Amino acid sequence: MSVFQSPGLADQGVNEATQSAWNSSIQNIFDVQGVSPFLVMDPRDIEAGQPSNGFRWRADPREPRDCLGDELAARVCDQGWPGRVELHNEYLEYTLVMRPDAGGRLRPKRFVATTEFVEWWQFMAVFDLDHFLSVVASVTGRFYSCKDLFEVSRSVWMSMDVSERAARFHKRLVGRDHAHPPEHPLNIQHSLFLAKGTNRLTDLIQTMHFSSFPYLVKDGESNRRARLEEVLDFANRQDLYCGHAGMRLVSDTLELAAGNCGKSPSGRAMAFSDPLGLYFQAFHTSRLFVGAGRVPRGWVRFSRGARGMHMRLEFGPADDDPRFLDDITLGTGPSARPVSGYALASLIEVGPMITVAARPRVITRVEFVETPHVDPGRVVRSLPETERCRQLLEFADRCKAETNGDTTRFRRDGS
Repeated sequence: MSVFQSPGLADQGVNEATQSAWNSSIQNIFDVQGVSPFLVMDPRDIEAGQPSNGFRWRADPREPRDCLGDELAARVCDQGWPGRVELHNEYLEYTLVMRPDAGGRLRPKRFVATTEFVEWWQFMAVFDLDHFLSVVASVTGRFYSCKDLFEVSRSVWMSMDVSERAARFHKRLVGRDHAHPPEHPLNIQHSLFLAKGTNRLTDLIQTMHFSSFPYLVKDGESNRRARLEEVLDFANRQDLYCGHAGMRLVSDTLELAAGNCGKSPSGRAMAFSDPLGLYFQAFHTSRLFVGAGRVPRGWVRFSRGARGMHMRLEFGPADDDPRFLDDITLGTGPSARPVSGYALASLIEVGPMITVAARPRVITRVEFVETPHVDPGRVVRSLPETERCRQLLEFADRCKAETNGDTTRFRRDGS
C-alpha cells in the first residue's frame, strides 16, 4: 500500500503504476541511508504527529550573492537555462517569459517558478503517458504529442522498456548541465520541474537523514552537542553551508533530533508529511509596486497543488496587458529599483511539510554519534579564494562573453 500520494495532491488521477514507482523510489532512498533514530519514512508511524510548515527557506540562490554580490548575482541567475541549471540550487527554479514591447524590444513579461521534483514527472511520463501529456497541455496551454516530446510514436514509446523510457525522458527534457541542455525546450521555456542535479528528491532525503542523529563531541572529560560546522564536516557536506536550503534543513532537523540537551537529552521523531513534496510557503508581495500602487492580486497565480501545497507560481501581467515585469519596483520613491527574477525569488519561501511527534523521547546512549572537534571558522562560505567562488566568477565571465559583454541582456531561449 502506498504511503505517499501525488506531490501536492496535484495528480490524483494518475495510475497506480506511477504511484507505486514514486513510493518505491522514496523507500529505496531511505533503505540506502539506513536506520535513523528520529527520521522515519512513514508519517503514520509517529504517535500524535503534527504536520508543520516550519521547515522553510528563502528561494534565491545564496552562493552567487555571497561570491559575486547582489547585482552580478541577479544578472547571471537570470541568464536563461545556463543560469538556472548552474545556480538555482535552493529547490526552486525559475524562468522569465519574454515578450516584445511596442517598440519591438524583448522584455521580461512574467516570472514562472517551480518546486516540482523531476522524479515525479519522469514517473508520469514513463508509467502514465496519457496523464503526463494532459498535465503538460494544462500547464503550457498547448498539446504536445509523444512524437513531439520524445521523437517516437506512442506505440513505440509503450514498447520500450522502463529504463529506455527514463533515459529518453532525461535526454529530451532534462539535460545534464548548462553546456548540455535538453534536446527539447519544453522545460527550459515552461519550468515544469526542477532540472539541477542537487534539486533532487535523493538529496533532500539524504540531507534530512544525516541531520537526524544526535551528534556529540568529546570536550575534555565531558561531552557537548556538536556544532553545525562539525556535523557538516563529519558528513562531508560542507557545501550545504553555502545555501539557504542546506543550512535550514540541517539546523532545523538537528534541533528536533537533539534540541533538548539537559540532564536527559531528548529528541522528537519526524517524517515527511503525506503528500511528500516541496511547496511555496510564502511570497512576500507587499514590497512590490507598479506605478504608485501595489501589484494587482491577479498577477499572482499559484497552481499545481492543493491549497497550502502549491508547487508552481506564475507572476506578472498577461500578454494583453501593456505593462512588463521590469515596470515593477521593489519599494517606492528614490530607493525603488526594478525587479529581477532573482529579486523575486528572494521574496519567496519554500520547503516541505514535516510531521513531528507531539512529545520528545529520551535519547539512548547507543543513539549518540561522536564526531571530531572542528575549530570554529574551518568550514567557510563563499570567500573569494574558495574553489566554488572561482567557479562562479568563471561562469559569470562566460555569460558575459556569450552576451557580448552585456549580462543585462536576457537570453532569447524562450526564458
